[in-house]
Amino acid sequence: MQDRKFAIVTMTTFGYKPNPLRIVQLSISKLRSEYYETIFTTNINPEERIPNYIQERTGLTDSILLKAPTFSDVANTILQELENHILVGHNASFLHYALQSEFKYLEYSFKIPQLCTIRLAKKLMPNMTSYELPYLSSVLNIPFTPFNDLEEYSNAVDILLQRLIQLDDEDVISKFLAPKVEKEHFAPKNIQYQKLNTLPNVPGVYRFQNQSGETLYVGKAKDIKKRVLSHFYNSSEKEIALCDATFHIDFETTGSELIALLREADLIDKIDPPYNYIQKKNYITYHIIPQKNKKGILQLKIERRPFAHSPTEIFLRRGDAIKRLIQLTEKFKLCPLQTGLKTKLGRCTHGEYNECDGVCTGEEEIGSYNHKVENALDYLNNENDNYIIFEKGRTKAERSFILILHGVYQGYGFIDNSQSFSSIEDFKDMLDSKKHSYHTAKIISSYRQRNPWKIKPLFTVQE
Repeated sequence: MQDRKFAIVTMTTFGYKPNPLRIVQLSISKLRSEYYETIFTTNINPEERIPNYIQERTGLTDSILLKAPTFSDVANTILQELENHILVGHNASFLHYALQSEFKYLEYSFKIPQLCTIRLAKKLMPNMTSYELPYLSSVLNIPFTPFNDLEEYSNAVDILLQRLIQLDDEDVISKFLAPKVEKEHFAPKNIQYQKLNTLPNVPGVYRFQNQSGETLYVGKAKDIKKRVLSHFYNSSEKEIALCDATFHIDFETTGSELIALLREADLIDKIDPPYNYIQKKNYITYHIIPQKNKKGILQLKIERRPFAHSPTEIFLRRGDAIKRLIQLTEKFKLCPLQTGLKTKLGRCTHGEYNECDGVCTGEEEIGSYNHKVENALDYLNNENDNYIIFEKGRTKAERSFILILHGVYQGYGFIDNSQSFSSIEDFKDMLDSKKHSYHTAKIISSYRQRNPWKIKPLFTVQE
């Protein structure tokens, strides 16, 4: 037992399975000497409004969480703290699913071993009236008052785990943590296994094709061979149908997972393969748009619209749009009432955002205020980031690059390590132009949040 490292995880979430869950509070505790101590605890900004029941239960508000870090801000810390540890929790599968939901948005596949104190208690203490934490705490004399205090909840789970370990004479925990036996490979129906075995173990995209060479499915992989083989020992009906219809497998190496993701999105958009389901949905994005009210005041509002190929800034989450609207309100001294950040009637008061010049009470001329709004819109549409991302190439002698101008994905290319560039036009000459889409915007946004140090700004852009 001493060689196992346990990380006790407690959290506050909203949302319901099987939909994505949002985490607003998180705590991680680890064993220090003989006691578990809180190593990391934080509020998390879910980038959307929280339900009333969460506010009543925790005392948290949208204003409090707006100042907290987002999940992407703390994602690396969470991964570092949980690395080489077993996730322990009261209903550990729920906690694991919540973390998976958050990491999935960042395009990261999260999976670690888990140990559930509910399941363990059922095995070691059968025939209990209940296995809820308040009841187990009372039976085992564990200090616990169910007031939704994350630290107290975490302490109770910590002590419960230690009590259960003391009861585990037959090493039940080892059976719970035993790795599942992997399924054996089975022979593909229409392809020689030897051909599959020659696929490369590198990042890239692959295409499953029918007897006529038509593409049935496009996928991306960190390891092409490993990912393709996983299709052939997956027992789901969809996977079996896909593999039975496949006669050929084509692939394309990309050097990096980021290029693989972008290339996959590009191919699915162009080919529309019948077995790719997720990227065919009509996704909704958020836009900041102007609208005049009855007084002629130019207001800004957030609107949900289907994604459109446009050089204007789009937001994948409402929370991202709100952040941008706050930035515009503060930078251009706009009225929070006219940007929808405040709803109380009357004059704006100095506080959470800024004190406006009085368009809300007639002290500022409407024409003057509308000019500020127009400047804000010009900034929104034309001052988006211009940057380049460098990644690994397909060989050691090259590297890849991804170009973004005014917030719009332009495409990617491969360059020799010895090449030097003096202007953006040099990169454009080597660029394989691609379409800016919802999926490429999401891929790049997630990558940027996870790898901010890899973003290279372009201060001078030649159109």
